[in-house]
Amino acid sequence: MMFSHLPAAEQTGYLGLNDIKKGFGSGKCRSCHPAIWREWERSMHAKAWSDPIYQETASVVVDRQKNCDPCHAPEPVLITGIGKMPKLRDDDRQSGVSCLTCHADMHGGMHGPPMNVDAMFHANVTSEVHTKAIGLCATCHGQPKVPEHNQVISFKKSQILEEGGNCATCHMPRVKRMQSTLSYERISGRRHTWIASRSGQMLENAAELMIEKRNGEAIIGVKNKSGHMLPGDGFRTIILDVKISNPSGEIEYHQQIEHSMMLDSGQSDNRFQPDEIRQFTFDLKPNYSIRARLLYCLLPTTPENEWVTMAEILK
Repeated sequence: MMFSHLPAAEQTGYLGLNDIKKGFGSGKCRSCHPAIWREWERSMHAKAWSDPIYQETASVVVDRQKNCDPCHAPEPVLITGIGKMPKLRDDDRQSGVSCLTCHADMHGGMHGPPMNVDAMFHANVTSEVHTKAIGLCATCHGQPKVPEHNQVISFKKSQILEEGGNCATCHMPRVKRMQSTLSYERISGRRHTWIASRSGQMLENAAELMIEKRNGEAIIGVKNKSGHMLPGDGFRTIILDVKISNPSGEIEYHQQIEHSMMLDSGQSDNRFQPDEIRQFTFDLKPNYSIRARLLYCLLPTTPENEWVTMAEILK
């Protein structure tokens, strides 16, 4: 068994970056790491460039090649620099954010957490940035000049970080599987699906909804449990939908309160801060009921019948 902490340039018998890139294109990553590949190919990272929603949104951005495209088809960030704006790839953009984006260095070494087998095809390099997964993620999700996708800045103020969590804690949950075709046993690793707001379960876990009745009022509380701004993306909207009904069940009051970075009303960013509990108070007559729903809208153009229910409560 062979595992090195040395840069790939100081090792011998391994392929360089150009051959590693060719290997990715010819299916070497897939043939050696089938379980991880299956996770990745179903992820939004794999579809970062080809996703029609991205292409439609980016098509109206004047400087998309400067502020959008580099994170959707980037050169390896270990080469361009962790935390720096990535460089847009000249070819194979359909692969989106690929294995090479996060793991390959300029010599062809593949960085990651400690491995239990020698890869034989490429050099393994133990990397602390992959075990903590904050600075690495911030390269695309923490660019100050692209505030629409800057989740990491707010995460650094969260309770999850204080408790020792990182981006992978929620977005790359642990899974036991064969690390590669050279493995002899299933070991614990991080799932390469990067589940996020397109997961119903993730949305349900992102916030808590509460209602308390007292003194002729109903107080609705919304707690942000996502670990970063909610919604985390500047193009998304969280809607608090409130309906008050009389004893006969007829709706006498209905209001929808939007929370987003980009509001049509011209209101400034009113997203929920990490761990924030925000309260909304409504007058409530005796024997009247109140129903609150927290809804998620993917894009400003998403019709209301496609909004996703994150939480619902009736009192």
